[in-house]
Amino acid sequence: MILGDIKKIDLSASSFERMITQGNLYVDKTRFIENFLNTSSSVQLIARHRRLGKSLNMDMLRCFLTDKTDYRCLFKGLYIETSPIWKMANSSPTFYFDFKGLKLETYREQIIKQVDRHIYSIIDPASLSGYLKRQYEQIINDLSRAEDSLYFLTELTFEVTGKRSYILIDEYDKLLLDNYSSDKYDEIRAFETSMLSSALKGNHYLEKGLLTGVMRVSHESMFSGLNNVKTFDVFNDQIYTDDYGLTDREITELNQLTDFAIEELKSWYNGVKINGHAIYNTYSVMSYLDSNTYDCFWGKSGTLDMISNLLNDKRKLTLTRLLNGEQTEVSIDDRISLKQFSSHFDDKAFYSLLVQGGYLTLDKYVANKDFALVSIPNHELLAVWKNFIFGKIYHSAVHVRTLFDNENNLAQLANDMEYFLSDRLSYHDLATYEGESKTKTYERIYHVFLLGILSAYDDVRCRYPLSNRESGDGRFDILIERTNAYYIFECKACDKKSDLVKEVNNALSQIDTKRYGADLKKDKRLIKIGVAFFGKLCKVKCR
Repeated sequence: MILGDIKKIDLSASSFERMITQGNLYVDKTRFIENFLNTSSSVQLIARHRRLGKSLNMDMLRCFLTDKTDYRCLFKGLYIETSPIWKMANSSPTFYFDFKGLKLETYREQIIKQVDRHIYSIIDPASLSGYLKRQYEQIINDLSRAEDSLYFLTELTFEVTGKRSYILIDEYDKLLLDNYSSDKYDEIRAFETSMLSSALKGNHYLEKGLLTGVMRVSHESMFSGLNNVKTFDVFNDQIYTDDYGLTDREITELNQLTDFAIEELKSWYNGVKINGHAIYNTYSVMSYLDSNTYDCFWGKSGTLDMISNLLNDKRKLTLTRLLNGEQTEVSIDDRISLKQFSSHFDDKAFYSLLVQGGYLTLDKYVANKDFALVSIPNHELLAVWKNFIFGKIYHSAVHVRTLFDNENNLAQLANDMEYFLSDRLSYHDLATYEGESKTKTYERIYHVFLLGILSAYDDVRCRYPLSNRESGDGRFDILIERTNAYYIFECKACDKKSDLVKEVNNALSQIDTKRYGADLKKDKRLIKIGVAFFGKLCKVKCR
């Protein structure tokens, strides 16, 4: 169900009350409340990447559960109003904690202030006496007692009201992610571990607890004392698959309110999978509806800076294949250690980071074998990766954006490519492999190098490069499709400098004799590009 005005879209919404009372566009996610309350686990962790509505859902749950205000009017006409658990509306002490604003220098004080504010909503601390008064004063005045503060909040609430509490913690991992390279990281982790264990495990004053975040962090034994936590993440969630992000049904409902091309929207913003179930990115879809323009909205709301420090040659090659539109097999783990970011970070953790962060989609996952098939599922994430590769991996290749500026002058196009390739290639790229001839090694390296450059080329008019695909009577090296032409590249390595002209002509002849491009549509011209290399020298010929 969809409520509100299709023209009133709040892209920064995290307040359910404001969303409803201001008549903003709202896609009904209240079944999430039913799922949470009906799931038997007393402490739940829901991990999702950014901008899928985690904070809004958390606040919606708070509005439903809290006994401090009657919010039932906000849910009028929504699914939850007809659910059997409607009788639980506004019936329990509910405490919402926002961890996304915690700072390294003051996180203990910030948490104590949030606890103190919740205590004041229950009772005036001046009226406390005896044990409760002493505990209150110690926790509020002694920062070393901050890790006991959530437990004390539930204990005090039970003593005053006779009710068990719900504790909701949004972005539990933000402070850890922000400070993974800090020398205070272990201190932060130890504090959160102690605080959460105290508040959420064996706490008779707790009704239920909910944590949300981006990552499933547990290799440092952060949750070792919390064996009652049930995790719902991209790897195994079968409960909340439709509660974060937008479903096909919801996109169809939105389409009935405002006309747009569903298939094009899907190609841009659908495809990140939760336990095999594909969803649309909420923030990106709403941004499109707000602007009526397709763009890389999600990518502009975050960075890949952390990932750039973890790249090596093998991972760069994998990213190149992914940019080529391939589904790639990787080793993966369903949880990671943030502490590894500043030291050893193996492939399993690296690809887990990309999947949990929402930068790759998990097409297939076999848990007991640490095996996964991953891909880049849509245009938006393809643009994110192109921008990242251009800015981080090939950051010096500034001319790649003008590679096709002279596409109507084939001689100048060849000169541009000769300059670019000769200027950028290093002798250190010319490694050989055991059992492989030098010529074959060089040709493969030049091929991958050229593919990487073309993959980094950022132009929505240009279809991502395809590599080593069957066409005609063989396999072309690289194909790019642009608005008005196809470009087929064939690479040749030379044994000596004097062979450059001969081999660049052989490359063009191979395109003809193997009939590369015979299966392409005839609505565009076909540009054939031969590329011959010797050492750092190259010769390019276009026809």
